Amino acid sequence: MEIGSRVPEAGAFLPTLHAQVADSDGITSTTDISPGGAAPRPAARARFLAGSGKWILFSGIVLAWFLSAPSRTPAHRQFGVLILTLLSLGPVIYFRRASRRKDIPRQLARGLWWIFAGMALETVGAIYVLVDAIVDPKSQSPFNFSDIIFLSTYVALIGGLLCFPRAERTSIGLARYAVDAGVFVAGVGIPLWYVAVAPALPRASGYESVMDVVYPLVTFAGIATLNFVLLTRKPAPSLTAFRLLVVSIGISWLADLLYLLDSVQGYFATTTINFTNAFNAVSIGLYVVAGERMGRERIEDQADTQPAASSPLPMMTIVVVCAWLVVFAMKGHPAADVVSPIFWGLAILFVILSIREMYVIRDSARWMAHEIERKSRARSEALVRYASDLIMVVDPSLSVRFASPGAVGALGTAPGELIGRPLLSLAHPEDLPRGTAFLEQVAAATEHPPRIDWRLRHSDGTYRQFETVGSNLAHESAVGGLVITSRDITDRIALEESLRRSQKLEALGQLVGGIAHNFNNILTSTMMRLGLLRENRDLPADVVLEIQALEKEAKRTASLTQKLVLVGQQQFLRKEPVNLKDTVARLEPEIAAMLGKAVQFYVTGLTSAEWVEVDSSLLDQVILSLCANARDAMETGGCLIIEIAERDPADPPPKEFEGPRDGPFARLSFQDTGCGMDSAVRQHLFEPFFTTKGFGSALGLGLAVVNGIVKQHQGWIEVESAPGLGSTFRVFLPKVPGPAAKYSTITG
Repeated sequence: MEIGSRVPEAGAFLPTLHAQVADSDGITSTTDISPGGAAPRPAARARFLAGSGKWILFSGIVLAWFLSAPSRTPAHRQFGVLILTLLSLGPVIYFRRASRRKDIPRQLARGLWWIFAGMALETVGAIYVLVDAIVDPKSQSPFNFSDIIFLSTYVALIGGLLCFPRAERTSIGLARYAVDAGVFVAGVGIPLWYVAVAPALPRASGYESVMDVVYPLVTFAGIATLNFVLLTRKPAPSLTAFRLLVVSIGISWLADLLYLLDSVQGYFATTTINFTNAFNAVSIGLYVVAGERMGRERIEDQADTQPAASSPLPMMTIVVVCAWLVVFAMKGHPAADVVSPIFWGLAILFVILSIREMYVIRDSARWMAHEIERKSRARSEALVRYASDLIMVVDPSLSVRFASPGAVGALGTAPGELIGRPLLSLAHPEDLPRGTAFLEQVAAATEHPPRIDWRLRHSDGTYRQFETVGSNLAHESAVGGLVITSRDITDRIALEESLRRSQKLEALGQLVGGIAHNFNNILTSTMMRLGLLRENRDLPADVVLEIQALEKEAKRTASLTQKLVLVGQQQFLRKEPVNLKDTVARLEPEIAAMLGKAVQFYVTGLTSAEWVEVDSSLLDQVILSLCANARDAMETGGCLIIEIAERDPADPPPKEFEGPRDGPFARLSFQDTGCGMDSAVRQHLFEPFFTTKGFGSALGLGLAVVNGIVKQHQGWIEVESAPGLGSTFRVFLPKVPGPAAKYSTITG
């Protein structure tokens, strides 16, 4: 703020203010400037003037008027105070709305409120100056009550800046603060005292002498605090908005400093251009832009630790003071013996600051390199943490030194439980030799990582199949061992095996079906010829008996041929809607007779009407074949339960199922208490000619035929069995609407 023996220029006491346009919620609305969305010029101009643009335009007009060097008449002085007073209202409006944002931290909102309070005090002080200029245009008093108001704005702005979130910077310490304090004392305090304060005190009254001392002290404290804020506070809500705010305050306070230095000699005061008020117009325009951004920009995500602190204020302060001393020297300052030492002292400080900034740049480069490494490490840790693969680091003794969280899903073991265990202790005994050789290859490899497929022990006692790749990173200080990456391929291998088995069965079925079809044609011709021979009454009785025996064998062969055709899925189907409940109920007497008295027989789900579209004769064959299979598994007696139900829609069909996967399925279950089967038998259960019965007692086509029939009807079979625990066969067939639902009509 201006002090000195001369009458202060109108509006010279006005530091810049914040400005911002926002909606009713305190958030400034933005317009679409995306490519192709540009509005016509009148619309764009309207949007500009509807927001902060009108205040920026206003400040530009005010600045142009001050730079036009109007004469220093009382009327012009009053007009200058008036337009600066009106201009100062913009920052008050914007910062009030910015401080009421709901999406910013409470601490930042409090700081913005204090800045708004400071801007409001500036406006009140400007109004007081305006009234004083109108009431007493010839007043020669350098100070009045408005100066108390302007000094309080420093306190409000400093308090607001200190409320901003703090940033931890490792390069900030007492030494840095001491250097900057020395710069401000030597670069601001001493010149202010010898050039402005000391010459003014002998001529000042009591109140004026107090203000001559207080004003420089407050300005000095304000610039030093602004430097402290730049060194210790996070740029919020965004870097651009924060910098605009600091630049606005800096320009205003440097203008005050310049006016204080000029208060005795009055080199600028005697010029035609009012530079102080021009600086105020510039700072208010910048306040407007800063306030508008703070009212709408979202909070940027920033790390707690910031780069090496750098503040341009000490350097700028020295440049401004040196420039003023140069003007003093050119104008012939009477105290040349005072100006010269100050000037050379400032030059030395400038060199010191330049060297200091070189170290700041070095620290910033180190911080940036550290941040890049930290973020890279965090990214790698995140990839390892959320990877489904098991990643382990093995030391030279082949013990696990690190295990990723993927160990829980892969081995069912917490990573910490693997630390210190030998890696080979997890391997299957049969895979130990190959595992040892693999680790030796990893330790020796440098370019092409070796790989192995082996089995590792799960926490439940089973062994899972893993595909493992190893890399030797013992030379990397961050790793220092062998990196073993394992992927669980147990399910993939099971699926591939199922696919191979399905392809083998399909190929075998096609081959058998083709042969059976041709063989059936030959049997048909043979049976016709035997029938013709049997009708010849001239043949001896023993020959007729032989012909009848041949016909019986031909019929048995035809039955076998029909089964082979079913295995090949080449049977013509006569599909019709069938109720599983009715079918099972119809076959109950036949099933009971086939099972015998030693096997108890129950049917559940007869109240459920599950309709399927099947060949009824083939469905009967499926039911009877599965019941016969259950009977053979219960040689000493047992229990068979047939259940009719609907499959749970939440359970998807198996991956190898090739039929339509949508829609409901009916389930027909056969649960026995027989001897059960192990996994080896279950793998070959539906293969043609596979049987667990003795040679000659069965052909091994029963379950193969059943599987072929079910597949031909777009269904599948699931088997659940264990040795000594019996077996459960579940047949799934697509459901169809029953006759009642199919032919029902809507009435109303």
